[in-house]
Amino acid sequence: MVNGRRLPAYNSADIRIDKKWNLRRFTLDLFIDVQNFYASKSAGTPQYTFRRNSDNAAFITTDGQPVKINCSNAIPYILDNVNRTVLPTIGFIVEF
Repeated sequence: MVNGRRLPAYNSADIRIDKKWNLRRFTLDLFIDVQNFYASKSAGTPQYTFRRNSDNAAFITTDGQPVKINCSNAIPYILDNVNRTVLPTIGFIVEF
C-alpha cells in the first residue's frame, strides 16, 4: 500500500526575540531564536544497521561467515530515531 506507513504525529514550538536599530545608512537586527524550546519528542525515519556480537567487534550473520559484499547473510537491526533537540541560534542581520 502506498503511504501505508507513516511517522507518528508530533508538535514543537519555536520562539524568537528580535531587537532592531534603524540607523542613518543601515538597519541592524539582532536576534535569539530557539527551535523546539520545550524539547518535544519528534520521530524521524528509522535507521538500520546490522546486529553485532556482545563485544561489538563483529557483525552476526546467518551462516557464521563474514558479511558478504551484498549483505545477504547479515541480520538487520532497526535503530529508533527519536529526536529531542533544542536548537538555539544567535545572529544578526544588516540591511543597507
